[in-house]
Amino acid sequence: MKGQIKEWNDAKGYGFISALNGEIKVFMHVSSITGSKGRPKLNDSVVFQVEEDSKGRLNAKKVRIQGASGVSLTVCFALGFLQVVAVGGLVVDGLPLFVASYCVLSLVSYAFFWRDKRAAQKGRWRTPESTLLLLSIVGGWPGALLAQCQFRHKSKKQPFKTLLWLCILLNISGLIWLFTDSGQRILQNISHYL
Repeated sequence: MKGQIKEWNDAKGYGFISALNGEIKVFMHVSSITGSKGRPKLNDSVVFQVEEDSKGRLNAKKVRIQGASGVSLTVCFALGFLQVVAVGGLVVDGLPLFVASYCVLSLVSYAFFWRDKRAAQKGRWRTPESTLLLLSIVGGWPGALLAQCQFRHKSKKQPFKTLLWLCILLNISGLIWLFTDSGQRILQNISHYL
């Protein structure tokens, strides 16, 4: 069935789809979205299946937002950054360690976001936001951005979203600093101890 999102509460992750020229109103939860990397917005066109619950209410299932598939800019940014770091690791002494660190920390961060999303859905103990931010600031932010997009988790929540981007900027600034003379000296000292 085709319809359009006519009511949407992004903070709570649900709303209503108007279908059949406004004749029916179908409840939609954010967890019913498939094949989309973005969050729904008011007036988005959608394709969905309808199920009736035990109380006779209509619920949307397998919702696809029209025109919302594809890779988001944040995912492109994270993957592009990892490529730049990988190329830099081939050129600059001491950076292969950082390439491996970014990859491992990104995988760990991705796993923590996935676990936190599952915990939120099941009402279980959540991963503290400070842990997610710490993983991001030490280099796991590419995995965090990918997980945010894929799981639609903590992608709109403030102040977390702003703090995550501050962690990303601090991390990138630190990496750029490593290319300076003083940063190179520190890298050489560290590599002598390893």
